[in-house]
Amino acid sequence: MARRGYGGSPEDFWGALRGVWLGPARFFRNLDPEGGLIRPAIFVSLVLYLNLLLEAALQALWLREFNYALIYAPFLGLVVALVLAPLLVAGLAILVLVVLEGAPSRRGFGPVFRALGYASGIGLALWIPFGPILALPYGALVATIAVKEAMNVPWTRAATATLIPLGAVLLILLLLTGPGEAASFLVNPPQS
Repeated sequence: MARRGYGGSPEDFWGALRGVWLGPARFFRNLDPEGGLIRPAIFVSLVLYLNLLLEAALQALWLREFNYALIYAPFLGLVVALVLAPLLVAGLAILVLVVLEGAPSRRGFGPVFRALGYASGIGLALWIPFGPILALPYGALVATIAVKEAMNVPWTRAATATLIPLGAVLLILLLLTGPGEAASFLVNPPQS
């Protein structure tokens, strides 16, 4: 049974973005846990694709370098977004289920993947300079709300299950890139 919440289907792209940004608890409470994996996979791919395109356009405008790379960016970005984004969300969903239940389960994977897929809508702000400083903590909160509503667990369990994998990913990125690059990611200035 599809639930309605944000103008027609809560899962259309703009409706989902609006719901995730402005009313995440209501959005995830109204999200159908049996709705399938295709729509959230497409959603997360579109979010990453738009992020890559907007960042490439901002970089070109900032540096005033309009060259052939802008022609290839949409094609390469589409391939990367279609493959990488759903895999990253699936990996995060598995890690959340491992922390939450001790092992991933078929019963829990679908709802958690759907919820985290839509929670990725917060990532649309990552291309904006200084956007990650606000988007990362808010995204962690929205992901916690998503897990809480998808798995019907208390706040503490949802926060633990969500923040441990997210913290581990951020720690790995920090170790791989170093403190200078990590700080640059948070500020996200156009490279000169």
